Amino acid sequence: METDNSDHVNDTSLEDHRIKSKLVHDPIELELVLIRHGSTQWNKERRYLGCTDLPLLPVALQQLSAIRGRSALSGEFWRVCCSDLRRCRETLAAAAPALEHQAIYDSRLREMDFGAWEGCTYEQLKDNKHYRSWIDDPESVTPPGGEAWEEFAGRIDNFWTQLQREAVAAVAAGVVEVAEVEAESVAVESVAGSVTPLIDADSMGPGGCNAKTDASEPESAQGSAILRVLLVTHGGVIRQLLARIVEGMTFYTAAAPAPGEVTVMNLRRHEGIWSRIAR
Repeated sequence: METDNSDHVNDTSLEDHRIKSKLVHDPIELELVLIRHGSTQWNKERRYLGCTDLPLLPVALQQLSAIRGRSALSGEFWRVCCSDLRRCRETLAAAAPALEHQAIYDSRLREMDFGAWEGCTYEQLKDNKHYRSWIDDPESVTPPGGEAWEEFAGRIDNFWTQLQREAVAAVAAGVVEVAEVEAESVAVESVAGSVTPLIDADSMGPGGCNAKTDASEPESAQGSAILRVLLVTHGGVIRQLLARIVEGMTFYTAAAPAPGEVTVMNLRRHEGIWSRIAR
């Protein structure tokens, strides 16, 4: 005997429509807490460090222990994502040990692979024509045996796209409650900084630029679902992620925090568009 499923189909269609509508229109806030891993011996010596799996220096572990009490690392996180390389794992364990059980170790968050130039300094490479060409145009030139820019940028873009989709789906499914944003100044934030190409990546150690904030007119308060995400990764990855998220920013103008430091970026999604906000 055949069964009439028309009512069920209509109910399903209505539910699908409700979820899709929610996905498009519900304001969502994403708080990204970004930690750049602490210093290694190669960072100290200003050697290119990409996929080589080195441990942190003892002094770096001590410095990371000191940031455990920072407000940015307190409270609950919806996601904890960490590069699978040792220096990032050790950074997470030292800075936020209570969150280790929640961590997702993701190879997409690794630093660029510098191939044959891993462990080399600028002084050792400065007269190499291939190296000079790469410095001038890293998007077109690839280190020998290393990672092409398209691959590096592609895996970070893939990570960010997946994170967005999962955040939207979590809110649509009711996993995250919608909270009223307090009536305070919420302004669009931009970051600027003069950064020499590839110098602020893990390969070249400390010496990155600090973010500069310019505030525009405050936005009105509204109900938003707020998801907190902790990312423990590398200088180059943070810069590329900023370039991917912030309109008008490039890898060369983005500024990563110093090794072992934390930065927070707040994003709001409304009607399908993400924008950066400041609190």
